[in-house]
Amino acid sequence: MTDSWSVDPDRVIGVLAGVDDEGVELAEAAAAMDRLAASGATLSVDGRTTLSQAWEAFLDERRLVPGKLMHTLAMSAQALTEATTAVVAGDARMMSDGRDAEARALDEWGIDSPNAYGGGML
Repeated sequence: MTDSWSVDPDRVIGVLAGVDDEGVELAEAAAAMDRLAASGATLSVDGRTTLSQAWEAFLDERRLVPGKLMHTLAMSAQALTEATTAVVAGDARMMSDGRDAEARALDEWGIDSPNAYGGGML
């Protein structure tokens, strides 16, 4: 039985911290896009709104991009957290079950773990 983990939770936390750092930049980009969209109101001259409407049309889709990226990152971070939790919990359960099985084999049948026999394969 080995006591090593297949997932390093500390590294996962580091990755998630990096995602949080990038989220700040995306939030700033979203705010900047909103400011750009609002600036279109000043593009109306002498009652003519063609330029203002063109600016709004140009930004309609583009201003959603930072928000969509933030949503995608948040969902990915949540999935990473859930997957890491499941793997770590599964590893801990397998380790516990393996130890229980080794103890039962020794108690009931007198069969010790492979490590007791020189650590080699049987």
